[in-house]
Amino acid sequence: MQPRTLLHTAALLVAVAASGAAAAHHSYARFDRCRLFTVVGEVEHIRWGNPHVELTVHGIDDVSYSVIWLNLQQMARAGVLPTTLAVGDRVEVTATRQLEERPRVLALPTQIWRPKDGWRWSQPPQGC
Repeated sequence: MQPRTLLHTAALLVAVAASGAAAAHHSYARFDRCRLFTVVGEVEHIRWGNPHVELTVHGIDDVSYSVIWLNLQQMARAGVLPTTLAVGDRVEVTATRQLEERPRVLALPTQIWRPKDGWRWSQPPQGC
């Protein structure tokens, strides 16, 4: 096999493996992308890790919600740093809600707003 063909084959195998991992990662949950849900409360926990940044928000309804945000690269491009939000910040999160089994899981946030200083991150709803 020629070196160029071997290189193309290796690149193809890496791409296929990566797409399979991404599909497996996103296939377990279904969200109603057309109906948004808003939670107002305090940030309880922030986890900056792969594959996504996750917030836990303790809502004024006395329920804790997991908010699955963007991946680290998308966060960096949006200018959101690990110091942007802190535990104890009061926020308003608008996102989609998981349809089955885990109703306290929110994902694909369209807006996160911190009223005390007006900081806001937003993006248009995805897939609706």
